[in-house]
Amino acid sequence: MGQGKKEWISNLRVIATLCVVILHVASSVLYKYNQVPNSHWWIGNVYDSLVRFSVPLFLMITGALLLGKHYSLPIFLKRKVVRILFPFVFWTAIYIIYNFVEPPQFNGKLESQSNFSWILQQLKDGSSYHLWYIYMLLGIYIVIPLVGKLLVEVRKLYLELFLILWVLFITLSTSHNVQSNFEWNFWYYFGYTGYVVLGYYLSIINTKSKRLLALAVITFLIGLFITVYGTYYYTDMNGLFYKNYYSYLTPNVLLMTVSIFVLMKNANINLSGELKNTRDLIDKHSYGIYLSHILVLNYLVMFGVDWDLIHPLIGIPLTTIITLIVSIAIVYLIRKIPFGKYISG
Repeated sequence: MGQGKKEWISNLRVIATLCVVILHVASSVLYKYNQVPNSHWWIGNVYDSLVRFSVPLFLMITGALLLGKHYSLPIFLKRKVVRILFPFVFWTAIYIIYNFVEPPQFNGKLESQSNFSWILQQLKDGSSYHLWYIYMLLGIYIVIPLVGKLLVEVRKLYLELFLILWVLFITLSTSHNVQSNFEWNFWYYFGYTGYVVLGYYLSIINTKSKRLLALAVITFLIGLFITVYGTYYYTDMNGLFYKNYYSYLTPNVLLMTVSIFVLMKNANINLSGELKNTRDLIDKHSYGIYLSHILVLNYLVMFGVDWDLIHPLIGIPLTTIITLIVSIAIVYLIRKIPFGKYISG
């Protein structure tokens, strides 16, 4: 018997969580092109390229779970948005405090600003660089009741036409390729909403075919090659890290994300014992891990625990594991205090 939807969604969420931590551990070395041994930079490039699907995968999971249903907007906001909002507010405050008390090299307070204006700037731009995703996700969540209702009633053909237009958009558009940070505009949201709709679409169609699974492996490798080599080629040409191929709204990252989604949806993974317990632990705390892991990483770096620990080939996965364990511990402990479960993530 194959795995149920809850199982493969849990597996996908855990993979996305692990990969987003790897991504942030490996990213530091990429900005040191020509400052570190070439082999070290290449290791970081391969690690980071390999996990670029992590954030889009979170969005596809959201679509698979939430779309195609009728929602009352007030009930949806109460049940879904609040669960994201409260931990986001809590961790935003934690990062603001961290930025205020830490030295300038850790994005500390700008002396030219008043405390109040500095806090407002932090709230507008995000008190930590990874929180852009939550700003974007909250915007998407607001329209999910409407999109979910439309998808219940729309013909499959129109859904496929929308996805074709979306793929053309991210293929032809170049305005979003420089960075994946939060932006206040329609096209930004349109780009990321496409992943949500795509996750819903792939969750309802039959993808169990040997040819399709073989194609998924091939397309993943193609997307990975484009990401790795494209990043190296333009970085070497410019002499500085060129990150356009790392953008989540690019065809190469799209290929990798769709491939992982399809492969894991059809993988017959039946975990038991400690492996299942570990999977479930990460799954349960995934949002808290996402919110807290940058804080953990910042402090680990102060103690020399980062990508360069021993050797990048070992340092990146080892730092990822340490970060993951500490993040889970922090979220777990916060959940133990009164009302902690509402703010931990």
